Amino acid sequence: MIQRNYSFLLFLFVLISCQHNPDKTDILISGEFQNAEGVKVYLEQNKQRIDSAVVVNGKFSVSGKVWNNAVADIWFYIKDDKDKITTMWSVTRIFLEHGRNYKFFANGRKELALRRLRLETNSSFAKEYDELNRKAYRDANIHGMLANKFRQLRDRKEIWTDTALYKKYDDSTTYHEEKQKSIQREAEKELIARNPNSYLALSVLSHISDLEPDKDFFVTIEKQLKGKYRETYHAKEFIKALSKVRTDLPVSIEIDATAVDDSPFDFATFKNDKAIVIDFWATWCAPCLAVMPEALIMKDKLKSKNIGYVFLSYDSRIKTWKQQSATLGLQHSYKIAQSAKPYLNEKLRIPTIPRYILINNRGDVLVRELPSPNDPKFLITIDSAMNKLATTK
Repeated sequence: MIQRNYSFLLFLFVLISCQHNPDKTDILISGEFQNAEGVKVYLEQNKQRIDSAVVVNGKFSVSGKVWNNAVADIWFYIKDDKDKITTMWSVTRIFLEHGRNYKFFANGRKELALRRLRLETNSSFAKEYDELNRKAYRDANIHGMLANKFRQLRDRKEIWTDTALYKKYDDSTTYHEEKQKSIQREAEKELIARNPNSYLALSVLSHISDLEPDKDFFVTIEKQLKGKYRETYHAKEFIKALSKVRTDLPVSIEIDATAVDDSPFDFATFKNDKAIVIDFWATWCAPCLAVMPEALIMKDKLKSKNIGYVFLSYDSRIKTWKQQSATLGLQHSYKIAQSAKPYLNEKLRIPTIPRYILINNRGDVLVRELPSPNDPKFLITIDSAMNKLATTK
């Protein structure tokens, strides 16, 4: 009997927990807009329209089932037939939580166009996010106006002969243009850094498309994610996207390629080598061919250090690749299987060739991006990696 009661209580606890924090939830967003009759309102999440409404008698409401603890967009079509000045569309982003209330206030289309609408909510996260977005938009506009001011000063003909003054105005223009572009992202980074383990931070993270410029910052954030927050969908998607740009994690690759004699690539061929340089090239790649004489010289120098050298080609034309390999005198020349190219591109992030990496004879990547063989740092980088490897054994 006790066991049965315990099971029932456990089931009840799980049920209540799920209801308290479900994956999806029903949301109602309302608004009171003065002097904005006929404005159309659209609720969207993940680029999917959920509901729409029109401001009638100064009021509107949109509702529907949305992803819980996630960001959504509210679009306003604010132009009417008499209005020849106001921007046609305006958008505000809002953080949605189960069981919370959301109501917007504005006076006139101009406030909507300038994103000066006010949010009343009992969600502390939604308030924080709303304040962040409004401040970032306001500051971006200020930097935009300053950039325009300095651009006009710079472009006056009378100062073109004053090199110092021209440079001053040009530098100021560039500074404010860059601040205008980056201010939203910097504000979001501050929000994330304050409390990475929150649904708001994770939702904001999921909307940042390019992690590369701030890779080190996002690696630090990833290491701070813990418990239930690390197991969320947004966290897993963020970690997956980050893995494609981070270089601090060990990477191991498989090589699906065929030699000139049609034999498959086999790491066992290089079992006596301490490491292997992989030279990604193609017969149609002019820069690859230009550096090939130096690559062959480096190959011979590395042989004395028990380091192998493999030429991995992106060619599709087998006959051309085999002929060029023979003409250049390439040993260990392999052509990557067509199906393996996306895998290597994703694993190693190879946007262009030539590309050079250093691996051990098991496929573990030691150096993701070596300097070119015609660069004095090529051998220095390899020696440094091998010395480091020797000291860690």
